[in-house]
Amino acid sequence: MFVSLKLNRIIILILTLSIFAGSFIATKQTISTQAEIKPIKIAVIMYHGLIKDKSAQNQYMIDPKYFEEDLKYLNENGYHTIFAEQLTDFFEKGKELPKNPVILTFDDGYYNNYFYAYPILKKYNCKAIISPIGITADDAQKEKNKSPYYSQCGWKELREMSDSGLVEIQNHTYNLHKLNGDRQGASIKPGESEKEYKEMLSNDLIKFSEKMYANLGKKPCVFVYPFGSKNDIALNVVKELGYKAVMDCEEKLNYIESSEDLYNIHRFLRPNNMSSKTFFENKVDIGSTKI
Repeated sequence: MFVSLKLNRIIILILTLSIFAGSFIATKQTISTQAEIKPIKIAVIMYHGLIKDKSAQNQYMIDPKYFEEDLKYLNENGYHTIFAEQLTDFFEKGKELPKNPVILTFDDGYYNNYFYAYPILKKYNCKAIISPIGITADDAQKEKNKSPYYSQCGWKELREMSDSGLVEIQNHTYNLHKLNGDRQGASIKPGESEKEYKEMLSNDLIKFSEKMYANLGKKPCVFVYPFGSKNDIALNVVKELGYKAVMDCEEKLNYIESSEDLYNIHRFLRPNNMSSKTFFENKVDIGSTKI
């Protein structure tokens, strides 16, 4: 009887230690509470298009080989790509984040995002955010033979990528991605009243959201400023419409302590003809974001 009781205690002790060890390992793989790391220091990378023709490459259109090299670098160095919604859910709902998170974004919704970037994302099992321009997604629906050189993604390609679980679609305005005329992107026009501006911006963002829901069955939760031009009135409109985060084009690391900081997310533009090691370690200083 004594031996049996002693054996039972040993078994219970072993089971307890096993459970503790499993919990410890799980904790090491994720950021489970805000208390574990505050603020969150995170790099957000901004891409636009990928193109193989060297004559067409520039600061916004880079060789696809650099995007693949970037994903390989991130995987090999212990980083985990996440969606913006995962970041907002961490602060709003206490949901876990993977260790060493990083966010990859593509602006404008070029067809080459689908043609080149999407297969690379699948190959490395990485996530990215694509923020298309609503009106170009509408127009691209009518285009039969799309080209990675000049075409935009239609809602069909955006739906496929969104449904894959590897791509998150966000709002880059329905029809404000312009630099011609009095209005620069989503900025205020000279002489425009605050009331007129708020109504114009609200209508545009609502139209994008409605189009996205009709075609993808999802609504955006992040607003991505065209050309990075931002102002306080626009921010108030975005908040009133229920958006949880805003992205600009300022090249800085992000120090996020609360949900309010999500309305000021900065991004590093990924240049062409630069190795991943040089970009991430020298320009981005991504090593300083490691937990």
